[in-house]
Amino acid sequence: MGSQRHTLAVFIGRFQPFHIGHLDVILSVSTQADSMLMLVGSAYRPRSWKNPFSYAERLGFINESLRNTGLPVDVLPLVDTLYNDRAWATNVRTAVRLHMRAKGLDPDQTDIAITGFEKDRSSQYLRWFPEWQMLPAAPTEHEGKIINATDLRETLFFPADAAHGPDRFGPAQVALVQDWMAAHPGAVARVQAEATFVKDHRARIAAAEQVYGYPFPINTADAVVVQSGHILMIQRQREPGRGLWALPGGHIDPGETAIEAVVRELYEEAGLDMPKGALRSRLRHRQVFDHPERSERGWVRTEAFVFELQDREKMERVKSGSDAVDAKWVPITEITPDTIFEDHFDIIQALVPDVPFAYSSILMAHAT
Repeated sequence: MGSQRHTLAVFIGRFQPFHIGHLDVILSVSTQADSMLMLVGSAYRPRSWKNPFSYAERLGFINESLRNTGLPVDVLPLVDTLYNDRAWATNVRTAVRLHMRAKGLDPDQTDIAITGFEKDRSSQYLRWFPEWQMLPAAPTEHEGKIINATDLRETLFFPADAAHGPDRFGPAQVALVQDWMAAHPGAVARVQAEATFVKDHRARIAAAEQVYGYPFPINTADAVVVQSGHILMIQRQREPGRGLWALPGGHIDPGETAIEAVVRELYEEAGLDMPKGALRSRLRHRQVFDHPERSERGWVRTEAFVFELQDREKMERVKSGSDAVDAKWVPITEITPDTIFEDHFDIIQALVPDVPFAYSSILMAHAT
């Protein structure tokens, strides 16, 4: 007589933050699965308006919400790969495989099922795992509107402007986040400041698009300058992403080409101490990055330019300039996404193959 089969449900989301709609999915799936693995996306991204809570904070919200349910639910972090969907899907499969190994689940006796509902373009991943079953989940509605984390963030951080009260998102879940916010006023103020900037920026762009009658992108240029195993980074002085590390770069001014803009920004922000002609001779690659979700400011496209400087013991001198608190050479081995602005880590990973970020090792530290 064979062993009894086990159904493992996989629930993927950012859970920014966890709310009653997420809990409803878990409760509905619990009647169809023996256990669940939740994968928390954007796990190692810095705090921002879209991602105000760290992975550890979201893990705490989830665990507290499920504490008295008795449901067999485990949680693991999931790493973003904005420009490589195949790598992201591989990360998901890796997480599931390591979780099964940690739990002693026999692959031959385990049926894997992915759950969720298609709310927008961000849910297309539900179709990327044809070898798994699909357990569809119905969205939770309140007064005819689907509950979502975007509205909840608005309610939590800007209660005076919110269209709905917090009860619609689950009193117990909201209380957990409110307690955290009361204990972390500095982080709350930081998120509110960035949110205010983002909202104002989007409003001004929307007004301009009303005049022209069609949407248009903001065009920028960024420099990936590599020397002796280091990448040149600047620390941002202003919103958005104040205090985060970024590639030198900025907006393309009227009358400029992208290469002219990136050279100008590089010298203005990082004060690179070498002739511009010598820098241009070290240009090795250029590539456009235009993922629609790369910036919280809206539709912002950038062209990144890779400059490979001659390796030498003494690095080219740099000095912070306009819009930068600091400028320095960062060892490639020390570059991780948790302190880097927007998608600049993704850009570096795409253009500098030596950048390490061992997702499997991270998972092994969690999957116990």
